[in-house]
Amino acid sequence: MTAKVTTIKNKRPQSRSVWIVSQYNEPMDIMKKDGKTMSRLERELFTAKAKNKTIVIDSITSIKQVGTTSRPHET
Repeated sequence: MTAKVTTIKNKRPQSRSVWIVSQYNEPMDIMKKDGKTMSRLERELFTAKAKNKTIVIDSITSIKQVGTTSRPHET
């Protein structure tokens, strides 16, 4: 899926479009429960020396189903 993401660098928000592969469809679920995707976005959007690494997923732009999962969502 593609999503609109806002990063905060030097107290200035910057928005851009990124791709995400996740079993969750809601932005809050991705930010809270999908640590693998959030760590990949941190590596992709920030340098190693960045101090405040704030990433907010604003909205999901498009969804393309690639596969299915046999286990239910973890609560």
